[in-house]
Amino acid sequence: MRIALLLGVLLAPLGLALAQDAPSPRAYGMRPLWSVPAPQAPERADALAGRAVAIGGDLGAGWACVQCHGLYGAGDGSGAFPRLSGLSAWYLYKQLMDYASGTRVNAVMTPIARAMTEREMLDVATWYARQGEAPFPPPPRVDLAIRQRGAAIAAVGIAARGVTACVNCHGMEGEAPNIAIPSLAGQYAPYIALQLRLWKQGERRNGPLGVMAAVAAGMTEAEIDAVALYYASLRPGVAPR
Repeated sequence: MRIALLLGVLLAPLGLALAQDAPSPRAYGMRPLWSVPAPQAPERADALAGRAVAIGGDLGAGWACVQCHGLYGAGDGSGAFPRLSGLSAWYLYKQLMDYASGTRVNAVMTPIARAMTEREMLDVATWYARQGEAPFPPPPRVDLAIRQRGAAIAAVGIAARGVTACVNCHGMEGEAPNIAIPSLAGQYAPYIALQLRLWKQGERRNGPLGVMAAVAAGMTEAEIDAVALYYASLRPGVAPR
């Protein structure tokens, strides 16, 4: 462990040199998302009612969140079913609303969201947001150089291609300080990589200020994978080494 820590320290200047002077969102006439006041979080939500929604709602509802995300929001590492535990209720609620409106499209989630009432969305979002103790799988085994590259991009971006630092919006340790932004610490690498590729391809368009589309457009496939693996290796409340 000491060797890994020492190598990380020695390689950090290289990562910073490759990506120093990355432009901030202000370079594009945008405020950093952490400075944009988030909408009010869902109020008067019933977490226990949300639990009932998660396990299938009324008989014949046609969905059961637990089949893919688990009762406590742990999800799985396939890339299709993200971890929901640790995300804010407002963010989860907004994603359901976006699926229902067609702003965000997914073959599985779109019909499910359209079958739900707004109150059901509110309640199930609150249920999953409160499940902060869902167990994490072991961190992925990542080559140190790849992890270091992902950490450098997350910390300072890639100036030459207009990629802003991930920490501007998602927090220094992957725990977003704004309820409108998803936390990334511990999220599955295949899911993070998939979403970045959807932003890059223009297939996902429901982010604020167009930031994610611009960021992903400037990243290579290898850089996307490196950032995804870096965030997947973090754990909430534990400072990156």
